[in-house]
Amino acid sequence: MEWWTVLLFFFGGFVVLILTGFPIAFAFFLINIVGAFLFMGGVEGIKQLTLNMYSALGNFTLTPIPLFILMGEIIFRSGIANNALNVFDKFFGKIPGRLGILAVAASTFFSGLTGSAISNTALLASSLMPEMHKRGYGKPLMIGPIVGTGGLAMMIPPSALAVVLGSVAHISISGILIGGILPALIMASLYSLYIITRSIIDPSIAPDYEINRISPGNIFKEFLIYVLPLFSVIILVLGPIYMGIATPTEAASLGCVGSLALTLAYKKLTLKVLYDTLRSTLKTSCMIFLIIAGSIGYSQIISFTGAGTGLIGCVTSLNLPDTVLILLMLSVLLFLGCFMDQVSMMMVTMPLFMPIIFQVNINPLWFGLMMLIALDIGFTTPPFGLLLFVMKGIVSDDITMVDIYTAALPFILCNLITLGLVLAFPQIVLFFIK
Repeated sequence: MEWWTVLLFFFGGFVVLILTGFPIAFAFFLINIVGAFLFMGGVEGIKQLTLNMYSALGNFTLTPIPLFILMGEIIFRSGIANNALNVFDKFFGKIPGRLGILAVAASTFFSGLTGSAISNTALLASSLMPEMHKRGYGKPLMIGPIVGTGGLAMMIPPSALAVVLGSVAHISISGILIGGILPALIMASLYSLYIITRSIIDPSIAPDYEINRISPGNIFKEFLIYVLPLFSVIILVLGPIYMGIATPTEAASLGCVGSLALTLAYKKLTLKVLYDTLRSTLKTSCMIFLIIAGSIGYSQIISFTGAGTGLIGCVTSLNLPDTVLILLMLSVLLFLGCFMDQVSMMMVTMPLFMPIIFQVNINPLWFGLMMLIALDIGFTTPPFGLLLFVMKGIVSDDITMVDIYTAALPFILCNLITLGLVLAFPQIVLFFIK
């Protein structure tokens, strides 16, 4: 059987199952079982596939995933992030588009605590949108800054998806966690520049309003009480990783302990918070591990059948420049982002892309971080970007999907500019990596 027919079977079968409403994890497993039976010797192939997936899930590099999720759930479910949000609100004064800038700053900060794009978007939408509506903000700056910045949680540690990407791609997890920080800050800066510029050009969509004057001393006091402790949790996670004195797993454990200690200190830890936190962590972690297991089986069958070798040989025989090759791969991801969720995109493309990247000696960490940005863009890409539907589930009925699509487009453009900068200047992501 030709290598391209094997790939067509897997990719086509997976897409068909997803379109029929099959859960992602079970779609992977079904395709893998059929593929192992057809290409790996029937029942014996299925047995070998099961053993391989079990062995892969025992990999120590996957342990930060549930810990990062637990850390974010503690912060989100306990509600201690809302106090920090109020402090940020008082800090920005009369900057044009102040509430939009507040959304960007809060999303950037909370990304280092929750690691979840959905949690970020839900938190900011429920906290900021009523105030934006009350102040007469237009839909572009009421919706856009919230839905457009949610994906920063995928770039800034602790990002569970970054850990998944690093594990499956066999690249440094510490490197991909640290390397995503500067691109995320560039994105946040571009978002802020757009919001301020748009507010100056069209003041009607971000009306100015009087705010209660608060002394710098009071703001500083509230900063020490509500923001600095949360910031210390971020340092507790990133500091040991960057200094090389702790693995991502150990740093994630420290983050969980720090989050739990803060929740206790603020007297927010109740049985309900604890139950909701553990339940959500278990549910999300199991989903991710099932998908990883399915993807590992998929990549092993691709390798066994020689389909991966065939694809590598075909691509390398074209002698394409590295930049063109990377652009083709990123284009595939950006296209898939219109229709698929991030984990599915990662799992379908990673076993095909990474062997080519290693074969042509492209820096895998650089490519992995560009892939992370492309996956981030998929969060807000019409028509099926996940955060677009999260937003629709929160906003009032008078806001349509078209309104949400339109508001998200400038932020997608900011992300594309960042992706272009990282492609042109690799040191943006490699500078801080030892």
